[in-house]
Amino acid sequence: MKHLAYLIIVLVSFVCCQKKEPLKHEFLKVSTNGRYLEDKNGKPFLYLGCTAWELFHRLNREEAVEYLQNRKEKGFTVIQAVVLAENDGLRTPNAYGEVPLIDLNPEKPNEKYFEHVDFIVNKAEELGLYIGMLPTWGDKIPNINQAAGPIVFNSENAKIYGEFLGRRYKTNP
Repeated sequence: MKHLAYLIIVLVSFVCCQKKEPLKHEFLKVSTNGRYLEDKNGKPFLYLGCTAWELFHRLNREEAVEYLQNRKEKGFTVIQAVVLAENDGLRTPNAYGEVPLIDLNPEKPNEKYFEHVDFIVNKAEELGLYIGMLPTWGDKIPNINQAAGPIVFNSENAKIYGEFLGRRYKTNP
């Protein structure tokens, strides 16, 4: 249970990498010597990330577009954001009045909330930015809770949630 966060990340990574249809953009890969990231042509990729943990939860679409364009203009290549936000991200609605999970259940993602996440992910891709997507903040996982929570994950529903994210974003770099 203590490493549930890592399990979620591994599950999402595994499912995301299972290609079943052509990708709109290429995925990055680790170089053969294991020292850097590169594109499909072997060109080194500079991971210059900006942490926008609350991006999906706090900003409306216009604010998100403005933010992403600003980061692109400043040369960032990756935007790091969390799907289930830290600051009461499960109970406080996003800019459109939606919470991410129905009844705080990771097996019941709220489609309206994820349509907003989709918009931001697709806009980032359109701008040539990668999303470094963290599935959840650690306060929702047993034995890692250092903040408000609530704890909603266990081994079974973490797998279901990870598979949901993997299926939904498998074609987004």
